[in-house]
Amino acid sequence: PAIAPNYLSTGEDRQVAADAIRTTRRLMKQPALARYRPDEFLPGPSVGDDDASLAKAAGDIGTTIFHPVGTAKMGTANDPMAVVDQRLRFRGLAGLRIADASVMPTITSGNTNTPTAMIAEKGAAMILEDSR
Repeated sequence: PAIAPNYLSTGEDRQVAADAIRTTRRLMKQPALARYRPDEFLPGPSVGDDDASLAKAAGDIGTTIFHPVGTAKMGTANDPMAVVDQRLRFRGLAGLRIADASVMPTITSGNTNTPTAMIAEKGAAMILEDSR
């Protein structure tokens, strides 16, 4: 999706994105890189050098490296934002457990795949323990 005009009222994010593409283009034209013959793939040479064109291109190709977490935060009973307890039980609905990345109160500094698998495995073990 393109960068929405209302993300930052200052427009600073758009300016940084445009400047980053401009700087990359300038660096790739330096004589020290000429022997590697770098070609611009994205956003592509057809995209103009004006702020609006570059900001739109950045929004079209930009992505995040983070995975959403924390939508069903795990925490103590006195945390109003925590909807899951330490045994992955959803507060207020008996019989429901949440065992995915949504229980992470904060995102890990790396990929969320392995921590999510660990949460699921621990959740399965807790379900078995609690059923005994």
